[in-house]
Amino acid sequence: MASITAGHGGHRSSGSTSGTAILAAFIPTFVTAMVYVGIFAAIRNRYPKFYAPRTFLGTIDEKDRTPSERASGGHWFHDFRKLADSFVLQHNSLDAYLFLRFLRFITLICFVGCCLTWPILFPIHATGGGEASQLDRLTFGNVQKKNYLWAHVAIAWVFFLGIIVFVAWERLRLIGMRQAYFVNDDYATRLSAKTVLWLHAPREACLAENMHQYFGEDADKLWAVKDTGDLDALVAKRNATAYALERAELDLIITAVKLRKQQGPATNGLNGAHAVEGQHLVPRAKRPTQREPPLLGSKVDTLDKTRDTVGDLAKTIEAHRASPSRNVPDQSAVFVAFNSQPAAHRAYQQITFQPRQPAQDRFLAVQPKEILWHNLAMPLSTRLSKASLALVFVIAFTIFFSIPVGLIGTISNVQYLADRVSWLSWVNDLPPGLLGLLTGLLPPFLVSYFVSYVPKLFRHIAKLSGEPTTSQAELKTQAWYFAFQVFQVFLITTFSSGGAAVAAQIAKDPSSTPDLLAQSLPKASNFYLTYFLIQGLGSAASNVLNYSDLFTYLFSEYYWDKTPREKFTTHAQMKGTPWAAWYPKFTNLLVIAIAYACIAPLVLGFATIGIFLYYLSYRYNLLYVRQTKVDTKGEAYKRALQQIPTGIYLAELSLIGLMGARKAAVQTALMIVLLVLTALINLVLDRMLRPLELYLGVDIWQEQEVPLLAEEDGIDPNDQAALHGASHARRLGLKKLPNPAPRILSDFFDGFISAGREQAKNWLSHPSVVRAGDVEPLKEEDVEKAYLSPALMSKTPKLWIPSDKLGVSKQEKELNEATGIPTTDEAAEVDEDGKLHWDHDFEHVPIYKKPQKI
Repeated sequence: MASITAGHGGHRSSGSTSGTAILAAFIPTFVTAMVYVGIFAAIRNRYPKFYAPRTFLGTIDEKDRTPSERASGGHWFHDFRKLADSFVLQHNSLDAYLFLRFLRFITLICFVGCCLTWPILFPIHATGGGEASQLDRLTFGNVQKKNYLWAHVAIAWVFFLGIIVFVAWERLRLIGMRQAYFVNDDYATRLSAKTVLWLHAPREACLAENMHQYFGEDADKLWAVKDTGDLDALVAKRNATAYALERAELDLIITAVKLRKQQGPATNGLNGAHAVEGQHLVPRAKRPTQREPPLLGSKVDTLDKTRDTVGDLAKTIEAHRASPSRNVPDQSAVFVAFNSQPAAHRAYQQITFQPRQPAQDRFLAVQPKEILWHNLAMPLSTRLSKASLALVFVIAFTIFFSIPVGLIGTISNVQYLADRVSWLSWVNDLPPGLLGLLTGLLPPFLVSYFVSYVPKLFRHIAKLSGEPTTSQAELKTQAWYFAFQVFQVFLITTFSSGGAAVAAQIAKDPSSTPDLLAQSLPKASNFYLTYFLIQGLGSAASNVLNYSDLFTYLFSEYYWDKTPREKFTTHAQMKGTPWAAWYPKFTNLLVIAIAYACIAPLVLGFATIGIFLYYLSYRYNLLYVRQTKVDTKGEAYKRALQQIPTGIYLAELSLIGLMGARKAAVQTALMIVLLVLTALINLVLDRMLRPLELYLGVDIWQEQEVPLLAEEDGIDPNDQAALHGASHARRLGLKKLPNPAPRILSDFFDGFISAGREQAKNWLSHPSVVRAGDVEPLKEEDVEKAYLSPALMSKTPKLWIPSDKLGVSKQEKELNEATGIPTTDEAAEVDEDGKLHWDHDFEHVPIYKKPQKI
C-alpha cells in the first residue's frame, strides 16, 4: 500500500515512489534501533534486576539461573552467544524453548523461500512486460506476459507443498518432545501430572465415597469443587483491608520517627516500652485518617478502623466457611489424582460426563496456581452462554476495528488519493523525505501500536467466558488474536479501498475474495516491506531495551511503592510470557510472507531478517529476563503450527485471482487443483495427528493395552512389532485403512516422533537439570489442600511492617496480634531520617515462601 504501480497509480510523472518510502522508513528505524541497542548496552549492567533477573533473583532456583560469571562490561554477551536454546528448555520451560524454536522455524521457511523464489521470480517480474519502476518492477504487478505465469505455478506447487511437509514433520517431532517432557522425572513425579480435572460432573461423582465407582480403582484422591458463594469477595476485601492497615502503620512509624527527629535526641528511647507510652509519640491529629463513609463521611482513625474491620471480616469468613450451604452443587467440577501418570492419561482419554456437548469437559495436569476458581462450578448452560457471548463480542470487535485500521491503511496510499481528491492536493507539495515518512513509516507504526493492546482485552474476555484455567484462557486468546491479526493486520490493511466496505463485500459475496486479493496484494507489498523493517529493526531493539517497562519499574521502585511488601513485590516480580500475544503476531508475519512469496518475493527477504532479529531479542529475554507464568505444555506451539496453512490458502487464493484476471485458464486451473489438494492434505493430517496431539499416548504406556489389541485385532501376541504398529495405528486413526498401510504409515510417523522424543530426553537428562530427588516432596497436609479453593482455606495475610528504634512497630505488632492479625517487623527497618530499608535476601523476607512444585 505504500505505493501503486504505474498501471494502477494514475498520472504520476515520477513513477513509483516505493524505494523512497522504504528508504525513508529504514533510515529513522535503523538510527532508532542503534540508539536503543546503545542505551541497552550502556545501562544493562546498571539495572540487573530489570535486564538480568534470571542470573540472581531469589524466585529463580539456583540451578535454573542463567550463568553470569562476569556481569561487568560486555562479558555477558559471551554467555548469551555460547548458551544453546536447549538451556531454555532445561532451566525455563518447554513453552519458552518451543517459542524460540518457532521463531527459528519460520525464519527458516522464509529463508528457503528466498532461495527458491528470488533466482526465478525476480528475472520473471523484471522482464514481465509491465511499465512499473523501482521495487514495483520486482512484483507480480509487472508481469503482463501470460506464459511467464508458469514460473509462479511451479514455485507455488513446490514451495507451498514443501511448507505443508515441513509443518507436518515439525508437528510429529513436537509430539515426541512433549512426550519426553511428560515422562521426565521432574514433571512425572508431581501431583499435578497425575491429576485430571472434570467439569460438569454430577454431584454423585464428586463425592469421595463414589470415587472408585466413577473413576476406577486407580483413582487415589478426590477434591470436589464446592459452592463458595460470596467467600471470594469477602476474602478479597479482608486482604485489601489488611494491606491498607499495613500502609497506615508504615505512615505512623515514619511520622513518629520524623517527629522525634524534630524534637532532638531523646533522653530515653521507647524501644520495648509499653504500648500506652508509644501512642503518645504521634498526636491523634497526625495519625492516618480516612472518611467513613468515603468522601462525605466524618474522619476516623485508619489504624483502629481497618484493624477492627480485618478482625470482623476474619470472623465472618470463618462463619461462612462453616455454613452447611458450602456443599457440592448438582453440577460441579472435580479434581481426581491417580496412583500413576499412565492411569491419569487413560482416565483423561476415556472418562467423560458430557460426551455430546461442544464444550471441553476435562483437562489434564492442571496446576493449582493456574486455576480460575470462579469458573469451575459454573453450570454447562451458563458456560456455553458466556462462551457464545464472548465469541460474538470478539467477532464484532474484529470487524469494527477495521474502520480505524482501514483509515490508517489509506495513509500509505495518500499520493494516489491526492491525485483524485482536490482537498488532498497539498500532499503532492510535501518534500520527498517527509512524504516518505508519511507513507512509509507512519502507517505500519500506527497499526503496530493500536494492535498491541488487543490481546490484553481478548485475554480478559477469555477469562470471563468460563475457561477453567489461565492456560486455557491463553489458548483461546491465541486463537482469537490470530484471527484478528490475519483479518486486520493483513487483509484489511491490504485492501486499499478501506476496511469496513471490504469487510461488508466479503461477507456479502465470499467468492469475491480472490478478486479483491488480486487487486490489492501487489499494491500493498511495499507497505509490508516497511512493516517488516519496523518490526525487525525498531520493535526487536525496543523489545530488548523495553524502556516503557523500565520507567514503570523505576517509578514504582523509587516513588510509588511505600511498604516493605510493595517494594519486595516489585523487586521479586518478573515479566511473564504472554504466548497469546506473541505467537499470533509471528504466525501472521509468516502468513504475510507466504502470501507474498510469489507476488512480491522481496517480502520474504525482509521477513527473514526481521524475524531473525526478533529471535535474537526474545532469546535474550527468555535467557535473562522472562519467567514462564502460563504453562500450556507445548499446546500453544502446536496451535501456531496448525495456523500456518492459513498463509498458504491466502497465497493460493490470491494467485487464482491474479491469474484469472490475466485470463490464464490453465495456470488458474492448476492453482485451483493445488488449493483443493492443500485442503485435503491438511484435513487428513489433522485427523491423523489429533489423537496423538490430544492424548499424547506414550509408547511405554501402551504396553498395558497389548493383550487387548492382540485379541481384538487378531494379531499374534508374540509379534511385538505388529502389536506396537497396531497400537500406534489406532492412535493415528489409521485402523480402517487396508493392510499393510496402517503399519507402514505408523512406522513412518513413529520414526519422526521417536527422534523428537529422544532428542528432548537427552536435553532433559543433562546434569544441570533439576532431578525429582532434588525437589522436596509434598507433605500430606499440602496434598490435602492442594486442590481446595483459596477462598476455603486462605488465612489472614501476615502483615510486614518495618522496625524502628522508637518501638512503634512493636506496639503495632502487639495491637494487631491481639486482634488475630499476624504481624512481623523482621528484615525491614526505618532509619532515623524516616527512610525505609529492607533485606533483599529472600531467605530473610518473612512473607516469602518458596513456590512448591505441585
